[in-house]
Amino acid sequence: MGKYAILVNSMQILTSLLNLAYPPVCGICDKKLNTIKEQKLSVCDECLVLIKKNPAPYCFKCGRSMRGLSEAVKICWECSKREFSYERSWSAFIYDGVVKKALHLLKYSNKISLSGLFCGMLADFIGANTEVVRKMDAVIAVPLHGIKFREREFNQANLLASAVVKASDIKDLSGCLKRGVATRPQSGLDKGERFENIKGAFSVTREACLKGKNLLLVDDLFTTGATLNECASALKKAGANRINCLTFARGA
Repeated sequence: MGKYAILVNSMQILTSLLNLAYPPVCGICDKKLNTIKEQKLSVCDECLVLIKKNPAPYCFKCGRSMRGLSEAVKICWECSKREFSYERSWSAFIYDGVVKKALHLLKYSNKISLSGLFCGMLADFIGANTEVVRKMDAVIAVPLHGIKFREREFNQANLLASAVVKASDIKDLSGCLKRGVATRPQSGLDKGERFENIKGAFSVTREACLKGKNLLLVDDLFTTGATLNECASALKKAGANRINCLTFARGA
């Protein structure tokens, strides 16, 4: 047995012993995880089945499910009144129940173990909806301001963007967009206030990398679309061609 095989075997034994002493639990409900699948996702099957998919077809602009409407209708009534800096948007799941709790735990309680769940499920969504990444040149994660990043020590949008890269093999150009203004938190603001609050918050760092490119903006949550729209505006001013958006969840 080679040194590498011995090391791997030792790590597996150590992991098994640790699991016996400290059984892995669901990152959402703290129930003991029994199967390999549950342990890989850090979520129990009971929580997993409660995650609500956002059913197709979707409004081209806000990603809202338009199931039951004519396929000829591409934009919902609310979005028909507005202009957008991006071309299309998708949201994979509904921001409710388990998804809402899991996102809060990830972002505000540093439950990084849940990132595997989000990344895996987003990759599955892309696999089932390949048009999301079709003809896209690169992915860009919606950036956090430096102060917020230092507080959280990670950006959930970057984690999701990495899943998109692995699922589609397109470039990650997240470093080309930065958030230079520490705005007020969007939560608690109404729709008009959100658009005003985020105005001018984003800028491009390397225009040459973006000119003529089709870009997929990635974030965790779509509520009003104000943040994604402002990011798309900055990217379009820098010469980007087409901007599509993808979020893990769609708020009410």
